[in-house]
Amino acid sequence: MRRCWGVPILLLSFAVAAPAADDAAVFKKTCALCHGNDGSAHTPQGRKLHAKDLRESCLPDADIERQIREGSRNKSGVSVMPAFGKDLTDADIQAAIRVVKSFRPAAPQ
Repeated sequence: MRRCWGVPILLLSFAVAAPAADDAAVFKKTCALCHGNDGSAHTPQGRKLHAKDLRESCLPDADIERQIREGSRNKSGVSVMPAFGKDLTDADIQAAIRVVKSFRPAAPQ
């Protein structure tokens, strides 16, 4: 169980609106190798690098954008996610953010 939106949530499958085809293409090209097409990170590269399961992400848009632009490092300072800030347009980064958020369970009502 994780906490998101300040309340405990169970990780269940929910039907969410699929991201636009262009959004999905950006994600597939730059993110899916590690995070998988479903965001679960159950890929050989994702397991190797201990990629985060994006279905559990509670990060606000600004933090997701920062990670995409700047990449991320582990506690030892080793890069575990490359920076895509020089490779993606602002529109591409926003597309990737929409896809990341589409993996989240629906917010409680």
